[in-house]
Amino acid sequence: MTLTPSSADADSGHAHALIMAGGCSLRMRASLGGRHKAMVEVLGVSMLERNIMALLAHGFHQIVVAISAQEKALIALARGRAARVARAGGATLKVYLERRPLGTIGAAKAIRAGAEHLLIVNVDNLTALDLTAFLSHHRATRAAMTIATHVEPFPIPFGQVSIQKGGVIEYKEKPILPVLLSSGTYVLSPAARRRIPAGRPVGAPELVHILLREKRKVSAFTHSSPWIDVNDAASVERAEALIMANFCSFELQRQPPHREIVVLGVLKDGRVALAKSSLRGQTALPVEQVHSAAESPSDTALRLGNRIRLPVMKPQLVASFDELDSRTGERTRCHLFACELAARPRGTNSLSQRGVRWLNVNQLSKSHGNSRTVAYLNRYIASQNPHSVRH
Repeated sequence: MTLTPSSADADSGHAHALIMAGGCSLRMRASLGGRHKAMVEVLGVSMLERNIMALLAHGFHQIVVAISAQEKALIALARGRAARVARAGGATLKVYLERRPLGTIGAAKAIRAGAEHLLIVNVDNLTALDLTAFLSHHRATRAAMTIATHVEPFPIPFGQVSIQKGGVIEYKEKPILPVLLSSGTYVLSPAARRRIPAGRPVGAPELVHILLREKRKVSAFTHSSPWIDVNDAASVERAEALIMANFCSFELQRQPPHREIVVLGVLKDGRVALAKSSLRGQTALPVEQVHSAAESPSDTALRLGNRIRLPVMKPQLVASFDELDSRTGERTRCHLFACELAARPRGTNSLSQRGVRWLNVNQLSKSHGNSRTVAYLNRYIASQNPHSVRH
């Protein structure tokens, strides 16, 4: 469903959230191709879907995505895959079309959430911020607007000099200074939304200045959660490294999964082992279900290695992440392990008899496992061998 300013209403009984994706995405398109940044995948998942999953994890049931009316492909993604994911997670997702640019916060005026406070996130910000605590802090402080803030280390490319009474008392070469920044995430009260000027672009700084001039309270919620702004190809690489280093914070939902599985990547000389799947004539990365709470994912990985009958080294956990089935709403927690082949079995025929096919890692595609699994495994392989080619 497409919202207009007169139909952007949502039920007041649930928490409401607005994802800002109305920009032109010029920097991302200049460095990574023609796609809007909301559609760019980070470890196999679009940034739009990553933001939706974060909102679902914290119980936001009414989600609106603000998109430029010119972005046909992004609108199709939001109305299709994104809406199905939201629905599977127990939420509704609607699209608000910006017929003209409204800035970084202007669309919030059109989202009528009754007496509810409105959470605003930017689609190009990926963070493990506790949105539940953030919203609770806003309500507790009775603020008109609350801004999530964090300390970001900024390297200074010059020498910093401290002077006292005309004399140099300290000299620091290229210091790294902590700077308190906005995390691009806000909560607005109904009163704050009413103060947003209508019919023109409005940025978050302008709204802050309006509220401060009127002596309304603007609160800060300072956090230390991982955070990154993703606006070009280089920042996509950094985002993948950040998420991989903090996968428990980014990838595991608060809700318990319906089942847990282990996926095993057996590696040898730049190749990965594929095993026969339940689909006749097709092979994929080996998968095994974790049988019970008494069995650890590591135990399952070892059992999986024995099942495919290959001599493997001890499996290492690459990442764990939760997948939400957009059709059934079932949550699956996937534990991805990787290991090296301990010794190559003699002869190609022995490999065939074991039901294993070997594929060069740079040929691994989504047909051999879900997109997140493939992306994580490729990044892991690249980290082990910087000269390998990522697919």
